Amino acid sequence: MDDLPECFEQKPYNSTGTAQAITLPIIINGRIGQPGERDVFTFQGHAGQQIVAEVFARRLDSPLDSFLRLTDAGGKQLAFNDDFEDKGSGLNTHHADSYLTATLPGDGTYFIQITDTQGQGGPEFAYRLRVSEPQPDFALRMVPSSISLRTGMSAPLTVFALRRDGFTNAIHLELKAAPEGFSLSGARVLENQDKAQFTLKAPPQSFENPMAISIEGDAFIAGKLITHAAVPAEDMMQAFAYRHLVPSKELAVTVSGPPRLFLRDAFKILSETPVKIPLGGTASVRIATPSGAFANRFYLELNEAPEGIAIESVSPAGSGVEIVLRCDAAKAKPGLQGNLIVNVLPKVQPAAQPAQKPGNQRRNPAGTLPAIPFEISSQ
Repeated sequence: MDDLPECFEQKPYNSTGTAQAITLPIIINGRIGQPGERDVFTFQGHAGQQIVAEVFARRLDSPLDSFLRLTDAGGKQLAFNDDFEDKGSGLNTHHADSYLTATLPGDGTYFIQITDTQGQGGPEFAYRLRVSEPQPDFALRMVPSSISLRTGMSAPLTVFALRRDGFTNAIHLELKAAPEGFSLSGARVLENQDKAQFTLKAPPQSFENPMAISIEGDAFIAGKLITHAAVPAEDMMQAFAYRHLVPSKELAVTVSGPPRLFLRDAFKILSETPVKIPLGGTASVRIATPSGAFANRFYLELNEAPEGIAIESVSPAGSGVEIVLRCDAAKAKPGLQGNLIVNVLPKVQPAAQPAQKPGNQRRNPAGTLPAIPFEISSQ
């Protein structure tokens, strides 16, 4: 199903001299019916026009290993593509579909050609070929697909923005019909970024059973507000190369522990955000904590911090702590923005097993601070 006009490929249009004429935008339903076959389509374009051609075949369980080529009337190749990685295609272990984009150099006739890279074909080698101007859009994948929270505490989530056809705008995340007491911090994917870490906070009371939490993302596309669900997924690796965001049925959240009404705002960011960290310098951020002795009992650790950002020190400050963040000028990039995720770990760790080296002990966080928005400034 799609929202663009559709047509069927007509035979035998297998050369530029006999190409099937199409009018953009269009989705062509066709097949490479025999080994070595090439399907050719022609359209009229104008100077400066942006064109996108995308094949859906392997993602629809077709064996086709597509190859796309865009040429002008004189046969000059303007763009081509063999394999395009679609991070939203789940457990597809071979990204064999093609995607190309180009800006047409002038008014005139153009040709789109599709074939099988391996020279194969047959009745089952079907495809859907979209040829259109860019259709900016996005999809969201959120990992992990299950988390365990302590009452009143937070845990990190990562959302991946799968941007399509040049979409660059910021995406805002929000809970959808969540039970009272749940909240998000730092729930935004910044402009031009393809992922973000944020935190989900639990209410101060526990729940007997796991519950499904839904999160949506909103963004403006051509002045219109578009909303898509953040699909829960697991981040899996294939043979140390491709990573797969494999969708799950739901985001399952478990909240356990005794009721802690005093932890309704156990941790709170007191400093102005985003925290501006000068390149090569330091910046401080104040955090309210549930106990004045917090700094003596726990220490803080960055979780998947951007390169060049580190915690220099943590010290008691009033009813909380002050965190000093340092930015390494040789590693960090000025203008970088995002969220810092800070884990809270007890200073006294369980003793290691006799056969386990101390450095290999697994450190289990007692919780996570609310996401801390930051920005690296040039001064």
